[in-house]
Amino acid sequence: MVATYSIFVVNQSADTQNFWCFLAPPPELANDPGVYANSSASLLVISNSPVINYFAIPVQYTVGAGASNDSVGLNVTIVSNVTNYASLGDTWEADYADAPPQQGPTMQLLGTTGPANTISISSNAFNMVQNENAGWFANQSFGIQSAAGFVGMSWSPAPQQQRTLTPQLSFYIAIGDYGTNALASWDQVSNNAALVSVPGSFQYADCTVTYMADGSWTVSPGKPPAMLSGGNAAALSPEPNRELTEVSGNVQVDYVIAVHWNSSGSEAAEFTYLTGTLTVLTALVAPFAFMVLAGVEFSVQGAIGATTVNFTYSGALSAQYVRDLFVAGAEVFFGGGG
Repeated sequence: MVATYSIFVVNQSADTQNFWCFLAPPPELANDPGVYANSSASLLVISNSPVINYFAIPVQYTVGAGASNDSVGLNVTIVSNVTNYASLGDTWEADYADAPPQQGPTMQLLGTTGPANTISISSNAFNMVQNENAGWFANQSFGIQSAAGFVGMSWSPAPQQQRTLTPQLSFYIAIGDYGTNALASWDQVSNNAALVSVPGSFQYADCTVTYMADGSWTVSPGKPPAMLSGGNAAALSPEPNRELTEVSGNVQVDYVIAVHWNSSGSEAAEFTYLTGTLTVLTALVAPFAFMVLAGVEFSVQGAIGATTVNFTYSGALSAQYVRDLFVAGAEVFFGGGG
């Protein structure tokens, strides 16, 4: 199921910093010198910025394959020609063509019966020597496509090679002059970075990473202190199992507890219509008109003081994709209240 984790970044140093998010490699790739960090997710944050800055990371893995005139290596820019969303248990194959002519690869899903906690990526029997002699180099990638960009890793695949990966949701937050999709070494990325991991670094899918004035890092579960006081009008319930609710104008932030789907939904080739009832953690403070979950908007009907709302989705996303957004603890935004 798809959930979204938020990594808030706070800059307490004297200078403007460019924060980068990198997905830590799964154990199978951690010690492979031919696997490089690859990210296009960055945030420029001024010193002691009053603006809330964060990386929104969905738990939706991607696999990718490409071919270009650049060989996979340090500081080389690698962007996959073809990418696919992948689920745990998937087995994918990247099919590379023999050059000449120079062609990009294709990808196909071979099956969904692999080990439940793994994703496998293999390559076909292409002529690697012939291709590279012609200046045509294959690449393969694994990662997450976040709201800010791709966070993951890339490598040069060998013919008929299969990599079975056990994804782990750990991330490096680093500062520096990394280039967008320019490959970096793991030593370079992790040398002076904050490491955050699910679930230990998070509280209700939120984590705060602070770059301190002395160049050190702190990692704290939950949202930044600036969101818990002052103009954000936030309130924290003293009960240990209750969640933070923020109210600012006509916006409320809440969290998914449960969902019930109605039987009246329908799905066509290019249009999905779904209705259901959502239970959230904290009572609504207004009769909101819409809600946003993982970037997807729904119309809602709910009364002040209620913890349940009726919602409707109509759009081009598949029914399964929409259903998978509703996981316990996922952050949901309500708006349009009177």
